[in-house]
Amino acid sequence: MRPSRVRVLHSLVRSLGLDKEMTVRQARPATEEEMRVFHRSAYLECLKQAPRICGDPLEETALSFQKEFDVPAGSATHDCPLFPEVWSLVASQAGASLACADVLLNGTADVAMNWAGGLHHAASANASGFCFVNDIVLCIKRLLHRYSRVLYIDLDVHHGDGVETAFYGNSRVMTFSIHQFGKGFFPGTGDYCTPQSTNSFAVNCPLPISTGDAAYLLSFRTALTAIVSCYDPEAIVLQCGADTIAGDLIGRLAVTTFTHTQCVADVLGLGLPTVLLGGGGYHVFHTAKCWAIHTATAIGRSASELPMYVPRKDPYYMEHRRESIPLRPTLHVFLDPDVDRPLSWEVSQKYWRQFCLSIRGQMSAAIAIRQKFTRIVQFAKEDADRRKSSLREREEKERAKRPRTSE
Repeated sequence: MRPSRVRVLHSLVRSLGLDKEMTVRQARPATEEEMRVFHRSAYLECLKQAPRICGDPLEETALSFQKEFDVPAGSATHDCPLFPEVWSLVASQAGASLACADVLLNGTADVAMNWAGGLHHAASANASGFCFVNDIVLCIKRLLHRYSRVLYIDLDVHHGDGVETAFYGNSRVMTFSIHQFGKGFFPGTGDYCTPQSTNSFAVNCPLPISTGDAAYLLSFRTALTAIVSCYDPEAIVLQCGADTIAGDLIGRLAVTTFTHTQCVADVLGLGLPTVLLGGGGYHVFHTAKCWAIHTATAIGRSASELPMYVPRKDPYYMEHRRESIPLRPTLHVFLDPDVDRPLSWEVSQKYWRQFCLSIRGQMSAAIAIRQKFTRIVQFAKEDADRRKSSLREREEKERAKRPRTSE
């Protein structure tokens, strides 16, 4: 999760003039108390003590922290090595996602973005997949203060296991992850839903390597339509991992920024309060382009209103150019015909049909929960009306009992 991605993104957003059409805020870092809503105190203490642990990793207490929470100091091979600045990094990431939730709660905005967030693998007491603190879980928990049902959507190429585990079986949060799935691919979870997971409120759409634009969009729209009609969410948190995009150094899907952006546009088109978060993305310039286009989509710009190429005035233009030599760097990411060969439509349809069959039970459970919420809300309204009516009757009786004074 290199900060260089966000620097290149911010530069591109400014070059496209998008920053002038939205409110940009500097969020405060999240406090330890705010992060304890999900994370264990001992784990957070380990992250806070990172400078001391990294300074003397062989000290007894330092070794104990590293072993218990699986965060080896200075490791060159582990996906989550401990480093001295980790606490300030995770506090700023979590703080920004909490700030996004806050602006939705107080009505300041309908859409909020934190492209440095989206760390969906972190568990309550351990880091995983380059994620130390799960800002998504913290954001959703904050949104639950006001909204009865929150939908979490994960576009990352990896399964959003940390978020799914945090809310598994919680009827107030439905998670939907569409991701690459196969033997040996991290994190190894996220297979099709089964009858045993009917009441999990966790929908997974596992995709094979080389899934193309048409198959990806069909699966996404099938799930989104079913979930929205059956679950009726009141707010959405959308993780926009860009490692789904073709050319990523880890992901192996054949998806372009056009389809990825269409998914974001479909979600925003629902008109619900929405938080957009970052996530994976291991090709720095593809990731920056993807999130810049999503930013434009969030503020209402269509594809026709964006330039075909990266603006020459962008400070990173020459780096973009080196990535696309001998061609001029385009803003959108296209498939490379020599490398990216999407699965045939016939094969993709087989996976789509299997996915449709796998979510039937969960959609039935979602309908039941929605109806239950509706009945509870209706009962609460009727009870409130009865109380108001009863109060008015008592007041009228008391007024009638009072002696009348003659003039």
